[in-house]
Parts: sequence; C-alpha cells; structure tokens
Amino acid sequence: MEPTRFLLKGPTMREVQERVLLVHGRHAVIIAAERVTVGGIRGFFARQHYEVTVEVPAPESQRRSAHSGLDLNKRLGIAALLDDADDAEYEIARTAPQLSTASDGFAALMDELTFATTLPSGLPAGAGYEGGGAPSTPGPSRVSTLAVPAPLTRPGDLVLILGLGEDPVTIARLMQRLAGGGDVFTSGTVVGPDRVDDRRSARAARARGVEKGCSAFIAFGIDPASDAEARAADLEAIGADQIWVVVDAGRKSEDSTRWVNMVNEVVPIDAVAAIGRHFTTSPTSVESFGLPVEWMDGRVAAPPSGRRAARPGQA
Repeated sequence: MEPTRFLLKGPTMREVQERVLLVHGRHAVIIAAERVTVGGIRGFFARQHYEVTVEVPAPESQRRSAHSGLDLNKRLGIAALLDDADDAEYEIARTAPQLSTASDGFAALMDELTFATTLPSGLPAGAGYEGGGAPSTPGPSRVSTLAVPAPLTRPGDLVLILGLGEDPVTIARLMQRLAGGGDVFTSGTVVGPDRVDDRRSARAARARGVEKGCSAFIAFGIDPASDAEARAADLEAIGADQIWVVVDAGRKSEDSTRWVNMVNEVVPIDAVAAIGRHFTTSPTSVESFGLPVEWMDGRVAAPPSGRRAARPGQA
C-alpha cells in the first residue's frame, strides 16, 4: 500500500510538529515544509504561518528498527530547509534600504506583535550605533563557528537541561521526541513526579536508562535568588554527562548572563539551547556567552548521537 499524505497548517513549526505527533503518531514524517507570509508592508505587519506535507506510511511499513533513526533524519532534513529559508530572508532584509521606523518605540511595538524585525547591523553586544557613516557589514561571529554537540542518546546517559521557569521542561521533551524515546525527569524548581535531586536518584535514573536502552533528560529549574552553595551541591551530585542551558532571547541579556555564569562556575556547560528568536529584535545576544548555540524553536540542527563533543576551550 502507498503511504498517505496530508497538508497541515500552524502558526509555528513547533506546534505543527506536536500536532503531527499527536494526530498521526510517531511514524508520520514531514516531507516538505514552507513558511508562508501574508500581507504586510515590506515585511512589517505581515502574518506568518507554516504549511507542511505529512506522509503517513501504510501499516505494514511501520515495522522499523528502533535504532534506524529514519524519522529523525527526515525531520532534521526539513529543519535544514527551514534554516536555509531563514538565512535567505535575512540576506534580503539586510540589503533592503533602512526604514524610518527604526526607533525604540517601534521596536517595542514589534515585540508586542510577536514577530521578528531586521537583525542588528553586526554591532558588538551592548554597543550602540552613533550616526555618521553606514553601519559595518557583519561578518561571521566566533560563536557561529563552534560545533554544537548533539543530545546524547547512549543507554544510561544523563543530559541535564537547566533554565528558568518551565523552559527546561519544554526543551527536555523536545529532545526526547527527537531522540525517539528516553525518560524525562524534573529537578530544581520544576515540579514533577519523577525527580532527580541527589546522587542516589541520579544513579537510579542512569540505571533505568541502561535497562531500557535509552538516555535520560533532566529538566532542572534555576532560581537565581536561591542559595548558590546549595544549588552547586545539587548540580554536582547529579553528575550529568552533558549539560545544556535554555536561554530565552526575549529576556534581558544581563539577567540571562548572570545566571548562566553562575551555573558555568559550578559545572561546565556544553551548549546553549536558545528559544524566542521571533520575539526579540536582538537574537544574537545569546552568543555573548561564548558557548555553542542551538536554536530550539521547534528544531535542532544535528541528530542526537552517542558521542560527546569537546567543550569550548578543549582540543
């Protein structure tokens, strides 16, 4: 029997992916995706949504090896296409003439309308552009050349995801789906039934992963106002194999820098899982940490692997 294809629409790629998983199951594959822009004036006030073509295999073709990774690779192929589309739109916007609406008040209005405007003109983080000549042409940043590690998927691996509020839970579940399985635990300020709060529970989570043949993703909620020594003891006791921090680009960069540095002083951070790209006019602020950055707005760039990438500064 031939596979069946459906057309789905949604405001974000992440929502469409979750709808595909919920409605058509884990065997459904996104084979094409397109971001559609409707209306607007030179990109402003435009409405955007995503249209994806989903292929659902026939029942007899759904028996696949648990380690084939076919669904994941296809989804990541679509993610690469979306990234190419983002890059093309950025090049068009960068070469367009500067509009007279480049003011703080207009930027605030764009934030309220929840879509991204043109990226800054390559100025260093925290620096302001004082008129005169034309802004310098942006070049590739050092951070953009850093290799982004993939979430570990070896049996018994512990992947620790730290962030504010419910952000780490969102990313932990996304990594779980893209890995094709695994356990999600909670820790820190995140409330949940399956918790990893100390060395003993961390060992139990690791043993459970070895038994089930999968990794474990631990969503750790950070409270910047909490006792630093207690937080350090909790993080060290978990003994994670890989550590991600979730940074919302829409939050104040000073606040994010403060708590990320607090974490990095206790445990070495492998990468930044950045979110909120389309809710800020300065998405490049997440590169100020000097760490590999992966935008997690519904996708990752590399499939999960069992190999651990070298941390920044290591050979």
